[in-house]
Amino acid sequence: MAPWGALRTVLVLSERPDPWAFLRDRLDPELVSVAWAQPATCAVALAETVPWTIAGNGTQPAPDLSQLEGQVFMCRWVGPAPDGLPVWPLVRRDWQAVSADLERALARSLRGVRLAPGAGLLLADGSFVSRVGELEALLGAHPAGIQVAGSARSAARRVNALINRLGLPFRVRRTGDTIALAENHR
Repeated sequence: MAPWGALRTVLVLSERPDPWAFLRDRLDPELVSVAWAQPATCAVALAETVPWTIAGNGTQPAPDLSQLEGQVFMCRWVGPAPDGLPVWPLVRRDWQAVSADLERALARSLRGVRLAPGAGLLLADGSFVSRVGELEALLGAHPAGIQVAGSARSAARRVNALINRLGLPFRVRRTGDTIALAENHR
């Protein structure tokens, strides 16, 4: 599996393409692409990239997301979520609520760091860093954080190492199987 694609992606898992079209028309195409897969066939889409967010609906069949174990991504679901998802999604009443969540996530900034168009981060000093998909997901989920299927400890270590290498003014904190960004107070 390619760890992070060239574009930040919302993968919509739904039997019909309507939710995909809805999100595609509402989310800023400069910041995110929206892809669609049926739950039973999502493994093909997941072989291409780790999505920034998975957004789904329906209770059957539960999509096989086992390829994402240990990866950091946001997850939203409309209506009751199916049993067997590797992480518990943030459940929303409708696609408008999912769209509003994702619009806020795309606009989020922490200590001057924000999502760059397409992929990557724009830093407070105006510089750009790429290949930081896990940081992009955590920034979008800030301050709540993201539940990690598999080893949250390993994911936290990996992302903290990246943060330290980049010299960013925050760190990852872990609570159980959830990791989140926290500001360094200097």
